[in-house]
Amino acid sequence: MLLHVRTTLAATLIIASVAFGIPLRPEKSHIYDENRLVPAQQVPFFNTLSEEFAKETGISVDAILLDDIGDRDARQYASDIAEKWMADIGQGGEILIFVAQKQRLKFVVTKGTASGILPDATIKKFEQETLLPDFRRERYGDGLLSFTARVVFAIADETGSTVNIDEQDLPKEEPMSIRGWIFIVAVFGLLIAVGSRGRRFGFFDNMKKLLSVSEIEKSPWPGIFRDTFGDNLVSAFLSGKCLMEGFDALASPWTVNFILKDNSPEEVAKLGAYEKRATRENLQFAHFYSPAEIVQTLDTTPLEYLHIANRNVPLCGIKPLAGFEPHPDRLAAQCRHEIDKALEQLRSDSKVPFAKALNDILPLLYGVYYLETKNYPENHGVVLERYPAPDIAGLTETLSRILATLDNPAVEPSVR
Repeated sequence: MLLHVRTTLAATLIIASVAFGIPLRPEKSHIYDENRLVPAQQVPFFNTLSEEFAKETGISVDAILLDDIGDRDARQYASDIAEKWMADIGQGGEILIFVAQKQRLKFVVTKGTASGILPDATIKKFEQETLLPDFRRERYGDGLLSFTARVVFAIADETGSTVNIDEQDLPKEEPMSIRGWIFIVAVFGLLIAVGSRGRRFGFFDNMKKLLSVSEIEKSPWPGIFRDTFGDNLVSAFLSGKCLMEGFDALASPWTVNFILKDNSPEEVAKLGAYEKRATRENLQFAHFYSPAEIVQTLDTTPLEYLHIANRNVPLCGIKPLAGFEPHPDRLAAQCRHEIDKALEQLRSDSKVPFAKALNDILPLLYGVYYLETKNYPENHGVVLERYPAPDIAGLTETLSRILATLDNPAVEPSVR
């Protein structure tokens, strides 16, 4: 069995900032938060306010909180992100709250119709009065909500739009008060239960969900897994797309995988009693591996194990596949096979949405990146900088060039 193991444990993957390229806009959220600075219970409030405002005005309010933007020009970078995100969702205006933690930068960018309604001086005033004071105290959720409320009311006044919130009860220059939170909970409860157009959003169902890694780690679930499987449990861990940047816990479940000494149907069935609870709390039980099966399939599905080894959060038991390095020939063979399938699908279905195609192919590009650099990439931005894919045609061209290098290793591998 061809398996290389490092002498030291594999380093824990840190979800770093998108150092290259423009981050993908979350599909079902208005907050892109690399380091999870905004408390999970506050994210739905911000999303709901932004959604309702966009429906009334055609202006989207979004926030992007990055860890590190390197030596980029922050203003230009934020402007590019705002332009791209506005185009992605087809709105006429964009207000982007931009944060780069390492560079200690916090400011707001407006695009489209939003720029013509609120002058820069007004935006700057709102920043100084709401956003910056809360951010300095690391109260990111309070800052986002209080700033957004000010913007919503100001634009509503200018455009004659209707906002179903009493401005007198929202926080102004002070951080979010208990009274303010109680009011917002009550108002959003009414908005969601009745809605300006009689719609329901399932908001309070979402509040039952586990919305962050730390919430899962502190929940009863690690104990449930230990009690259910006992000595048969080797590891229970989060892995997969739920640990990629841009993951929206309000829209998709956390994926829990298991390594069991005995993964027979009888053993796996022991967890069946908890499946409904897991669904309610936003967990999905995915794969049940055994050590023997992992050893038998290391050469046939090395890409799957590469992702597990480098992007996981152990909930109990050992860290899965620590030190695993796939054999290059086996990984290249799997990548060739998967690229062939992807190209066939792209060429046969011209109507496939680009966002879906790119999302499906990114895990494969991570494997190609590892083959060429011997390093597991930190984020999507690093991968897309090396393998440009601006649209379906560009993605098809990039995959074809990668396939040529895999078929002919003598060719320079980089497609930059």
